[in-house]
Amino acid sequence: MTTRTEAVKAYLLDLQDRICAALQTEDGGTPFVEDAWERPAGGGGRTRVMENGNLIEKGGVNFSHVFGSGLPPSASAHRPELAGRGFEALGVSLVIHPHNP
Repeated sequence: MTTRTEAVKAYLLDLQDRICAALQTEDGGTPFVEDAWERPAGGGGRTRVMENGNLIEKGGVNFSHVFGSGLPPSASAHRPELAGRGFEALGVSLVIHPHNP
């Protein structure tokens, strides 16, 4: 992993921590449950889910870092010059469902 990738990963993991802490505080202390996972083909992440909170019915704040030695055909269908090239992707995603008023 390059120094730049390590810096981005550290930033995104911290971002996930800060988002979860803020949501937990706003919800009144309902905890997130964490599930760390690995991708056999390369990478992994951590999924954090809050359920049945005071404000949030169900919410997820997820971090992923995946990589591989070759793009799938669907990713290079319109860009043949990318066929067979490696890839790496990092990100944080959120899905928050508040209780229905």
